[in-house]
Amino acid sequence: MATNTRDRTSTPAMIRDNYNMLCVGIGGTGVIRASMILGWAALNDGFKVRTAETHGMSQRGGSVSSYLRFGKSLEGPFMIEGDIDILLAFEISEALRNLNYVGADTAIIASKTVVIPPSVLTHRVLKIDGNKCIGCGNCLAHCVPSQVFRGHNEARKQFTLIQGEARQVRNGYSMVLSACTGCTQCIIDEVCPFGAIAVANEWEYPPVPEIEKDLKAASKNAIIVDADEIAIKAGNILAANVVMLGILAGIERVPLKIETMRKTVESFVPKKALDVNMKAFNEGLAIGKQYKQRGG
Repeated sequence: MATNTRDRTSTPAMIRDNYNMLCVGIGGTGVIRASMILGWAALNDGFKVRTAETHGMSQRGGSVSSYLRFGKSLEGPFMIEGDIDILLAFEISEALRNLNYVGADTAIIASKTVVIPPSVLTHRVLKIDGNKCIGCGNCLAHCVPSQVFRGHNEARKQFTLIQGEARQVRNGYSMVLSACTGCTQCIIDEVCPFGAIAVANEWEYPPVPEIEKDLKAASKNAIIVDADEIAIKAGNILAANVVMLGILAGIERVPLKIETMRKTVESFVPKKALDVNMKAFNEGLAIGKQYKQRGG
């Protein structure tokens, strides 16, 4: 009977020709370095390696993706959606963003790290402190869009102070001053003589427990850990990506030797940080082995 090459259960990882891995995260979380370590480990174990990266905005906190394929017969670096062996996510929402590459048997290793990237910032919010505001209307008189009034369809009204808790102005669709665009020119010009207006950014970020549910629903082999916390205990939060590599080595879902991965990590980290990184790798390795023993 013909074997379905996308079925990881019917084709053991250790005897297949090629392997597909995707490393994702936010700029600064160690995605590219981890992918380089994996690529060199694969080369050191005698495989052909192909890589490709997407990281145009990585240094500004943008999304980063590194595609890694290795094996005996591969040619190109890109992979079919739904057909990867490993999704290694260094920021948990980036795992969610890349679920289209995941199949039912893909191993997902995701860190609970939360980094709010610019792509999820949705609007600016003006916050008016009702304890400081006296209702002088100076902000309305100096409003650059000149469209600030109460209600969507009401005629323009004189400003009146509404007593109570601090109220918010959200880019034109909620709360009191519904036509505010969030331009913050009133803040820049310091039009409020009482300092009652402040500005903040807001974002829409899915709750981490909900992301975890989605990842586990997408694959029966999802490992979600707090890599930052493990790295801090090892001695340095910057070793979080090495923790993830240790977990990958421990679950043995791809044919990269543990010792090869360990030595490759050693070759990529500064000597002064070697002890911390080796501790981080071993902590991750133990987690991966425990998961494998449980039948993951």
